[in-house]
Amino acid sequence: MAKLHFFYAATLGASAFLSSPLAAQTIDIDYLKTTNPELYQQLMAVELCRKEPENSSCQAGLPKKNAAIVTEQHTKAEPEAARPPGKWWYDSSYDQDGPDDQWQHAVQVTVDLEEMSGNLDGEQFHVEVDYFSRVNTWTNYLTLIYEKDDVKQSGVVALDKKHYAFNYGGRYDFNQTWFGQGGYIIEQDTSQSLDRQQVVYAGGGIHILDTDKVNLSTMLALGKQHDKFINAEAVGIGSLDYSVAYFVEQLSWHISQSISINQSVSWLHSLESLPDLGPSKTSGGLANPQCISPVVAGSDYCVVGSGSKSKLEFILGLEYQINAYISLLYNFSYEKDNMPWAGVEGTDKSNNLSVRARFQ
Repeated sequence: MAKLHFFYAATLGASAFLSSPLAAQTIDIDYLKTTNPELYQQLMAVELCRKEPENSSCQAGLPKKNAAIVTEQHTKAEPEAARPPGKWWYDSSYDQDGPDDQWQHAVQVTVDLEEMSGNLDGEQFHVEVDYFSRVNTWTNYLTLIYEKDDVKQSGVVALDKKHYAFNYGGRYDFNQTWFGQGGYIIEQDTSQSLDRQQVVYAGGGIHILDTDKVNLSTMLALGKQHDKFINAEAVGIGSLDYSVAYFVEQLSWHISQSISINQSVSWLHSLESLPDLGPSKTSGGLANPQCISPVVAGSDYCVVGSGSKSKLEFILGLEYQINAYISLLYNFSYEKDNMPWAGVEGTDKSNNLSVRARFQ
C-alpha cells in the first residue's frame, strides 16, 4: 500500500512539473530518456493524458470505477424491504447483543370475534391489550382482557355473561437459556361461575429453541390460587384456597416474513385435594347415594368425592402480517377442566378471527 501511495504522488508531481511553462522550456527530455527510461515513460504518459484525455489508454482504469459507482447507486436506489418488528419479548435479553440498559417497549391490541361451543354456544366479542417492556435482563408482560358474550349456556339464553382478566408476568434472564419468572393473575368469568379467581406464582423456565425463525420456551412454577364462586348457595361452598403447579409452553414459528404459526399450552394443577361435585339426585329422582355431604335444600348438586383439579388450555393460531403494524389472525382454542364447578361444563372450544395492531 505504501508503494502505491508513493507512485501516485510521484505521478501527480510529474504532471504538475510538465504543466509548468518554465519546466517545459528547461527540462532535457533526451537526457532523461537516456538516464531514467522508466520515469521518462511515466512523464510521457501523463503528458499524453493531459493533452488527450479521451485517449483509450487514459480511460483504461475508468470502467471499474464507473461500475462501482453504478453498483453503489443501484444498491442505494433499491433498499431492502422493511421487515415487521420481531416479537422480542419471547426472546432472551441476551439475544440482542447482550442486556441493554435502554428501555424497550411495545403495545399490542387485538380485537376478535369468537365462535364458541361447549360450556357456551354462540359468539363472543374479545378485546385484549398487551404491554411488553424490557430493561437490562428484566422483561415484563401486562395483559388486560375484556369479553362480552351473546351465547346460550346449557341451551338457555345466557344474559350478561362477562369475562375480565388482568395478567402480569416478570421474567429475569440468568443467561441465554435459563430464566426465572413470577406473576399475578386475577379474573372474573361469570360463564365459569367465578366471581373472582386469583393466582400468584413463581418459578423458572428454559428457552429450548431461540433462533430468528423459531422460539420455543417452557416455564414451570408453584403458586397459590383463590376461587370465589357466584353460586355459592348451590353446594354451600363460597370459596376455595389451594396450592397449584403452573406450566406454560409457547411456540412462535416464522414460516416467512409475513406468515407465522403461534401455539401455546397452559396447565394449572391443584396440589391439594378439592371437592368434586355431582348431581344430588339420580336419573330416577332419588337422592344420589354418592353424596358425601348434606345436600343444600333445593340444590341440584352435592359433593360426591375429592381429587386434584386440572385445567388445560391449548391454542393454535396462524398470523398474517399485513405490514409492520397490522396483522390478521385465526386461532383455535380448546379448554378442558376435569372438575368444573356446579352448572358448568368441563369443555370449551372456540374459533376466532382477529385484527391485531402492534406499536413498538
